[in-house]
Amino acid sequence: MNKGVMYMILSALAFSIQNVIVKELSYTMSTGEIAFFRGFFSAILILGMMKLQHVHFSRQDRPTLWFRGIIGGAGMIFVFYALRGMPLADVSILSQLSAFFVMIFAAVFLKEVLPKGAGIPLIIIIIGACLVVRPWNFSSFNIYSLFVLAQAICAAGAYTTISKLTGTGRHHQYEIVFYFLVCAAIAGLLLMGLDFQMPNSWEWFLYAALGIITVAAQIWMTDAYSYANPVVVSFVAYIGVFFNALWGFVIFDEMLTAMTVVGGLCIIGGSMYLTKLKHDNIARRSVVRQH
Repeated sequence: MNKGVMYMILSALAFSIQNVIVKELSYTMSTGEIAFFRGFFSAILILGMMKLQHVHFSRQDRPTLWFRGIIGGAGMIFVFYALRGMPLADVSILSQLSAFFVMIFAAVFLKEVLPKGAGIPLIIIIIGACLVVRPWNFSSFNIYSLFVLAQAICAAGAYTTISKLTGTGRHHQYEIVFYFLVCAAIAGLLLMGLDFQMPNSWEWFLYAALGIITVAAQIWMTDAYSYANPVVVSFVAYIGVFFNALWGFVIFDEMLTAMTVVGGLCIIGGSMYLTKLKHDNIARRSVVRQH
């Protein structure tokens, strides 16, 4: 198996386990407290890794780094809220809408031209999102789905910002992730306020596991893009939906509705096609520059 594919599978698995831990903690702990400890423990681990690998903080683009951290932290809190009231698979499926918003934000803020043929998959993704959210049916509409939509928008903004930061070559991935974790911890602390609840031994264990698995997922994802074609890695990443659906069924007795399955196929299929179009467009531009 290609190393990049293996790392992406491990990353998707780790992120799905992260969601399981967050959902388990949400039964007894507040969202703010979960976000704080997740960000706090993970930030400490990242700092240790930066020290071991002699990665230093840069002085450039600090406003952009903080902006990426703020929107990334906000997105994390949104998805934590969503996990309180939605099946794991539904949250995972709707999170894939970030590919849709990335395409839109890249066109608006980075002045990238939408690839030829992007219109149809964009429409299919919108239809898929409607099938999962079902805003027309009050009895089946889940208000928590709005938190996932907000998370997808924040994630798209974060990805767009990361593209700008990494394109300069001045910022290590650890530095970018550290800003995100610090902002998430601060946001969690503000949400928690004075409502701190002392975790028991099991909850402390889950918090520590959450910090470790989060950092592992980030590293594996970075390694995946280092070893394999970005298109292949992006496609493999969708296996995370399967992992979330599996844990939801096995651990939380959650079931997928037929409409959610159809909507999920529309979102994932449309997102995969958009990813391919985007990378094909980048490849064509590269060839044109070389000639």
